[in-house]
Amino acid sequence: MARQVVLAVVLLMIASVQASAQTPPEVTINYVTYGGSGCGYENTNYVLSNDYKTISFIFSGMAVTTDGSPADKRKACQISFSLNYPDGWSVSIGQVTGSMSVDIAKNSEGIFTTHFYFSGQSGTAIIERKIKGPKVGSFKITDSFLTLLWSECNKAPNLNIKMVVTVEGEEAVMALDKFDPIFNLQWRQCPQN
Repeated sequence: MARQVVLAVVLLMIASVQASAQTPPEVTINYVTYGGSGCGYENTNYVLSNDYKTISFIFSGMAVTTDGSPADKRKACQISFSLNYPDGWSVSIGQVTGSMSVDIAKNSEGIFTTHFYFSGQSGTAIIERKIKGPKVGSFKITDSFLTLLWSECNKAPNLNIKMVVTVEGEEAVMALDKFDPIFNLQWRQCPQN
């Protein structure tokens, strides 16, 4: 009896992993709009992976500094896009990955925040990465959303992502020279009625 229970649990776990790894048979992007002080409108592009598990955006750059005006300390980019996928599916964003360069002095910090939400639905998922000085270098970061916010079943609403980069303190520079965030899309099948 105990073996059967263990086998049943293992089979359920395998089915759960397989279900979470599934994607719809076809996904397309109808359109993308973006705006804000940090979008970098030159050479802007986006790519949806062939397996529909990631979407990458490429902007010409986003940089903030404590030198200059208050507007130089904060840059934001709001992206809104319409995914087209078959009924019976729901989508979320699990992680965001990006590359950055920083030169942050002691008693200063850089903050990279990502929010996402679906048009017409309540709730916003947020990630915040703080980099405290002293810190100098270039690196890639990957952060996971602690809460997965799912689109409603059988609807493909606009997915809205807002990224904000801010520096605070006496001396700090944070630059995403080639602003190329990659968003990991999570898919799940809706329950059958």
